[in-house]
Amino acid sequence: MSLRKRIVLSLALISCILVAPAIYGVWSLRALQGVAQSLRVRDAEGSLALGRLQTALGEVEFSVRTSLALQALFPQEAADARSQTRATVDTVDLALQRLSTVGYGRQAQPTAQRWAELKQAIARADSLAIAGQFEQADTFRARVLEPGFAAVNQTLNPVGQAIDQGSKAQVERARDIATQAVTTTGLALAAALALTVLIGGWLTRTLLRPIHELRRGMAVVAEGDFTPDVRVNSRREDELGDLARSFDSMTRQLSELDRLKAEFVSVASHEIKTPLSVIRGYTALLLDGIYGQVSEPQKKTLASISDQTDRLTRLVQRLLDISRFEAGGGRLELREIPLRFFLNDLAHGFDALAIQNRIDFAMEIAEDLPESTIGDPDRLNEVLGNLLSNAFKFTPQGGKIRLVAMPAPDGMVIEVRDTGIGIPPDKLPKIFEKFFQVENEAQPRSVGSGLGLAIAQEIVEAHGGTITAESQVGRGTTFRVILPLRPPVASAA
Repeated sequence: MSLRKRIVLSLALISCILVAPAIYGVWSLRALQGVAQSLRVRDAEGSLALGRLQTALGEVEFSVRTSLALQALFPQEAADARSQTRATVDTVDLALQRLSTVGYGRQAQPTAQRWAELKQAIARADSLAIAGQFEQADTFRARVLEPGFAAVNQTLNPVGQAIDQGSKAQVERARDIATQAVTTTGLALAAALALTVLIGGWLTRTLLRPIHELRRGMAVVAEGDFTPDVRVNSRREDELGDLARSFDSMTRQLSELDRLKAEFVSVASHEIKTPLSVIRGYTALLLDGIYGQVSEPQKKTLASISDQTDRLTRLVQRLLDISRFEAGGGRLELREIPLRFFLNDLAHGFDALAIQNRIDFAMEIAEDLPESTIGDPDRLNEVLGNLLSNAFKFTPQGGKIRLVAMPAPDGMVIEVRDTGIGIPPDKLPKIFEKFFQVENEAQPRSVGSGLGLAIAQEIVEAHGGTITAESQVGRGTTFRVILPLRPPVASAA
């Protein structure tokens, strides 16, 4: 699957996961909207119809009493009261019909039955009053109408209770829906976020981790190591797999080119050594007068030729050494080294130079320094001798140089400290590069190949150790070599 499809599918899946809680929330809102509609339509209108019904019944009762009372003395006013009674009777019928419409017909059924009986009784009372039977009408009112109105009003109580209970039930339902919606939406949102994080982590691991590994590998290659350990599956069938395969191919080619370069330098250096030896030999013969008398100017010229030949020979030897280490052919002849004797012998070689340059040179060896170590004494002598030579080269008269040895966990530390001119901060990271030389106002570019520190680093790393430098301009430099008591097996071989 290509990266584009993988990203699109991941984003689509994340969108679906995040939309699910929103859909449930909309459904819950619609349920709450239905409850609110029920409260507004059914319960509210039922309460309104019940209130109108109670009011109309009171008006009917009042108008009936009025018409019966006025019939004997004021027939016309009694007729108007009977008209008012018929109007309020219609209002009661409409209120009962409205209760049935909004869903309370079953609860209002007893009221409707009582009301039907009461309407017949009202008509009977009116008939008695119109016929002039006032005493019978008044008796009928007291015995039938008033208990009838009381009975109708009594049947309204269950209707009111039903409306109240319906309202409470709807409120409880709304509360349950809201609580369930909050809980479910919260859980769904938490689950959606968790799934989103998992998908995001998977996507990050799928995309960013290989990119980070390739970037780290490029940084390693840029530093000159063409065998980076890049953990990217080159069998992937996407763009990152193509990039990983291209990167592997590039590093293999660079590694092969670097090996060929080192082999070429090694072969070329070896071939150059032979004519240099011939030149040195003939120069010595000329200086010795084997081929005839040599004048003083000629001796100076031949001596200069001999010096430059020696310098070129050393340069060729150093190129040969560093090319062998880079090509993996640098060999260490390991044996036990008595540390105190080794360091004392090394330091004594610089005593004359210290006296000549009037430099305070001393050696500091810790009492708990191990008695011996395993290593190549010639190579280590070359490393420390190079560091001390640089210290004497860049330390002015009256300065101090210290050769310090102390124990370290599973090994030892050897430091060369000086109070020389120091190394500028921008130059310090480059001092172990081949052919790099520090140049500043206090000390112009010194005579040398620029390979000493590069070779020293290769030798130290071949022993399984590290070499670092700290420096401050005008205050001095400290080179620190950390070595294990026994080199790794690969280096020993």
